[in-house]
Amino acid sequence: RDFKKEQKPIEELYDLSKPIPKVEKPNKDEHEKVLAEINEAFEKMKEERRKIQEVIEGTLNKGKGSEAGKHRDAMKALRDMKGALINEKKAIRAQLDSLKAAGDKLVKDRKDQRSTVKFSSPEEIDKEIAKLQRQQETTSMSLTEEKKLIKEMDALKASKNKIKDLKSTETDMEAIKLKRKVISDSIAAKDKEIDAVSKQIDAGQEKIKELSDKDTEKRSALDGLFKKRDDLKKAIADKLKEKDTLRDAFREANNAWYNYQRAIKAQKQIQYLEEKKLRDEEKAAYLAKAEEEEAKKIPYEEEQALCDYLADYLERTYVTTGDEGPKVAEKKEDVVAVKDDPFAGFKPVVKKLEEEVEYFGKGKGKKKRQRAPKKPEAAGPFTLNVDSFEQFGLIGLSPPTSRAEVEGSIKELREKKEWYKNQPRGSVPTAKDIRKQNEKAAAKLRQDGGAPATPTPSRVGKFDLSNTDEFVPLGKGASNAVDASSWGQKPAAASAPEPAEAS
Repeated sequence: RDFKKEQKPIEELYDLSKPIPKVEKPNKDEHEKVLAEINEAFEKMKEERRKIQEVIEGTLNKGKGSEAGKHRDAMKALRDMKGALINEKKAIRAQLDSLKAAGDKLVKDRKDQRSTVKFSSPEEIDKEIAKLQRQQETTSMSLTEEKKLIKEMDALKASKNKIKDLKSTETDMEAIKLKRKVISDSIAAKDKEIDAVSKQIDAGQEKIKELSDKDTEKRSALDGLFKKRDDLKKAIADKLKEKDTLRDAFREANNAWYNYQRAIKAQKQIQYLEEKKLRDEEKAAYLAKAEEEEAKKIPYEEEQALCDYLADYLERTYVTTGDEGPKVAEKKEDVVAVKDDPFAGFKPVVKKLEEEVEYFGKGKGKKKRQRAPKKPEAAGPFTLNVDSFEQFGLIGLSPPTSRAEVEGSIKELREKKEWYKNQPRGSVPTAKDIRKQNEKAAAKLRQDGGAPATPTPSRVGKFDLSNTDEFVPLGKGASNAVDASSWGQKPAAASAPEPAEAS
């Protein structure tokens, strides 16, 4: 019988909401040792009964040739037949024991194979691989985490062969079960034949006993032997019953331990699901709180700040004003005049440098050398760092490639800021969304092992961080004849712009 098919649901056996009392695994070696002792005692009693039977037959054979002797000959033939049937049964049982040993080995192999795989079918493995691939494509993660995820997917792909081996082992187990069933049926048939011959022997013994009752001379000698033989027969039956009881007790203990293992596994699964539900609820609450905090913020505040930062950086670095007067005046307007100044009307006294030298030094000293004024340094090449290129791409603008384009870029940045102010929340992608898209594209590019041959339609006309043609040439040795229209899709200027260098 297949115990797993007949087992009850574990919820009917245990209350999984409470601690489960521990059940120790029965010791199979001790069980086999006790069975061996019972079998040894059984064989001794069986041998003693055989010897008594030989004495009885020897005593009865003295009257061979008579009617009782003919019955005794028939009884001997029946006993020989029974012995042959028992030998055949032993041979069949040896085959059954061999199949049982092979089945135990397959059970152990299946257990070892199951311990190395998490799933029971290739379909479940494909489903888990698809889940991990979707996680890789939709989740922002570090390079280490991505490598770990790819390694896990490779391990899942490799486990498909182990699933095939597991299925093959289970198929072999089913074949052995069928063979054991056939052999068990053969043993049952032999038992029926042995029982039929035993009934004939019992009937013959009754007949012989009736005939022996007439022989008063032998009766006194045979009575003690018959009684002793019957006592041994009863003792043998008791030993067999003790053996069956011991096997049943071991089977019950083993089933109880197996159900305990099932209960522990089911309880752990319930705890895992409860913890997973709690984690999901906490994650949902965290995301809801994050969305609530995000809703309190000004829409596109980061993008507006980025526009101000880039515009101020370009204006401060590359746009120079010829008249500093207004700026100074603005600063003076911020100064508050002091009322009732106690030092009003006083002027600071400034001593000449020569008087100080004459007072503190030993004479007038040497004249101070007059240095020629430094020549104004020539304006260096126009440069932008790589981060600036990426920041322009986050707000959907192209960076300037020369000083002549700086003022236009500043104007575009100011207009872009005003444009962001008028956009409702969620109407256009944020800088954070664009940054995530760029990270996913870079991760996919690393996974594919190279850049795409042609840009996708969604990227046409926009700055793409992963496209090397979008960047200006590096170094002063770059050619001045570079087409500026390939840098961020900007139109070519009327005059050849200065080459930009990325620092």
